[in-house]
Amino acid sequence: MALLWVAFLPQVGHAQDKEELHIVQVSGLVMNADSTQTIPGVHVFNKRSGRGDITDYKGWISKAFLAGDVLIISAIGFVNREVVVPDDVGDRWTAIFAMEEDAIDLGEVEVNPFPSEELFKEAILAMNLNQDQQNVINSFAPEVIQELIRSTPLNASPSANYRFMQNQQFVNLQNSAGPRANPLLNPFAWSQFINSLKRKKK
Repeated sequence: MALLWVAFLPQVGHAQDKEELHIVQVSGLVMNADSTQTIPGVHVFNKRSGRGDITDYKGWISKAFLAGDVLIISAIGFVNREVVVPDDVGDRWTAIFAMEEDAIDLGEVEVNPFPSEELFKEAILAMNLNQDQQNVINSFAPEVIQELIRSTPLNASPSANYRFMQNQQFVNLQNSAGPRANPLLNPFAWSQFINSLKRKKK
């Protein structure tokens, strides 16, 4: 009889541990501080488990957590927010998480307009580029591009088309669910712009 009682004790302890785990299905909508628009692609990170999820394109998330879990909600351009999953709401909790915008003061920028297009072209063409910048411009010269097209094997076309399609899907997803890239910070766009000015000057 004593042997049976000892064998039963671990099972009782294990059952009690299961009862202490209070699982809560958290359903939330992440919005800006004014609640005028949702925020897609927001990271919801669980500090206890070290895992998380991302809101969909409508700013909605639905995931199971344990009561008492601390969730870190973060997104680019917004202040991080910590939320504790309550233990007095039953097995479901629906909430709206308002995110405060993170304002960043940029340094003063002095704009010097050029009186004419010709002076602007001369100033751009007179810039002293370092070796890395010159290599980027040279790599996009028309003769280099033509040589790459000519030397590309025919069997590379399907993979190239597949990569192009994947890149287009990524760009469309980023434009719809995230901040758009600034073309002024794109070195390839600048190289194409400078080359076009050189062609016009000739």
